[in-house]
Formats: sequence, C-alpha cells, structure tokens
Amino acid sequence: MLTIGEFASIGRVSVRMLRHYDQIGLLRPARVDVITGYRTYAATQLTLLSRIVELKGLGLTLEQVSHVVWGDVDDSEVERMLESARTELRSTVADAETRLRRIDASLKRLRGETVMPSSQTITAEVRSIGAQRVATLTRKAPGFGPANVSPVIGPMFPESADLIQSAGIQEFGPAIALYEADESGDGTGALVTAGFVVPEDTESIDGLDVVTLPGIAQAAVTVHRGEVSGIGESWNALIEWARDHGYELDGICREVYWTPGDRPQSEWVTDLVQPVRQG
Repeated sequence: MLTIGEFASIGRVSVRMLRHYDQIGLLRPARVDVITGYRTYAATQLTLLSRIVELKGLGLTLEQVSHVVWGDVDDSEVERMLESARTELRSTVADAETRLRRIDASLKRLRGETVMPSSQTITAEVRSIGAQRVATLTRKAPGFGPANVSPVIGPMFPESADLIQSAGIQEFGPAIALYEADESGDGTGALVTAGFVVPEDTESIDGLDVVTLPGIAQAAVTVHRGEVSGIGESWNALIEWARDHGYELDGICREVYWTPGDRPQSEWVTDLVQPVRQG
C-alpha cells in the first residue's frame, strides 16, 4: 500500500488533487483509516491515475474524464469529446498566434519599421442589411473570443435546427449569431444568441425565441473563409478597415454562416457584419 504522498509523487499529481478526486468520486483511496482519516492507495490504482492524468491533459473536463474511465460512454461519445477539445485548443492557439502578430507589429512600430495594416489584407464593403425574422437560443459564455464561445455555440445550431424542423418548417437559413456583453455576475461573460433565419410569417416555435432583427442602415461586411479558430483575426482586420475608412463602430456585430454545419470547417463561408456610422 502507498501513502497519499507516495501515490501523488509516483503519479506526478498534487496531494490536494488526489483529495479532490476522492471528494468527487473519481478516484477513491483503497483504504481510509477510520480514526486518523489517512488515505492509502494500492499500487494497481496507478494505472487509473495515469489514465485520468492523460485525459485531463487532452483537455477533457473532470466530469468527462469520470464518464470515460468508468465506462459510462461509448467510443463515439469519447470521440465527440476529443473533437470538441481539439476545436477549443485550436481556437486558443489561433488567439495566441493573433496576439503574437500584434505584438510583433507593435514592436516594429516602436523600432520605426514599416507595418502593413491588417485591414489591407481583407476585402470589405459598407452596405445596408435588411430586417430578418429569426428563431434563436441565447446562452452564456465565459467571455468573448473563439476559445470561450465555440464550446457554447456549437450545440446551439443543431438544437435550433431540430426545433425548427419539429415545428414543420423545412426551408430556413442561413445560420446567424450575435454576441453581447453579459452584465450579470462578475461582468466577464458574454451572451451568445444563435439560430436561423426563418420565413417572415413564422409566429412562434416551441423552445426558441422568434423575433425580427431590425435592419442595419450601414454595416461594414467582410467574408471569413475557413475554420472559426481564425475568425478573431478577421474581425480585427474588419474593425481596422472600418476605422481606416473613416467609420465608427455603431452596434452589436453579427455573424452569418452560409455553409451547412455538416461540412468541414475548412469549407465554411461566414459573413462578418459590424454596424458602423460615418465618423
């Protein structure tokens, strides 16, 4: 038998983490002394600990890890979990790469070197956007940016589509999303509204908010092609483009997704729509 300190040392985790695993039922000690409360572990439990550490390292939550190690999910569900973790990691990497490029640009400016504005790398236009009837869900994300938003918004589109089809509506789309700051709690979160454009005569759909999005007199619009992990950079470029052309931001942005969600993200075509006014 191994003391909790020995078990933690061999497994390369903290004693505090082992106590937490015991608390949530993920990995209980082989024995707990009824008088002292000291935990001891069997050497054979190191295999389970290694599996837990491996799955955590892949980006799964402790709840997901628990389902996997105790056999509560099949291989297809484990694959879905890992795909989601991969998407989130890609978003994080894309955000980091974007920050690195901006840091490099700032350093070049400080050194007096010429920097090509990112707004020159995109094609954009200012045009009006008509009112649209939409059926949507609204949920909270821990913050803005693909890393925070992607895990929240991903399931919202298939869920919305199922509810729309259940209401007998077969012709709908494109998909649309809006993002607002969440003023509740500590104020760090974001409200994500996502769903689909529906026919103008749609009155209500169980489980969804059916409203008319007002038109936009002037919006700076560009097209982002490819994975959502790089969409933050496209947004930054669009905002720079608008400012370079004498416009001020004037409202909540929208994203319009023209590609069916079952297609690879590398094929996705997304309109980025930012309301603006002449500066």
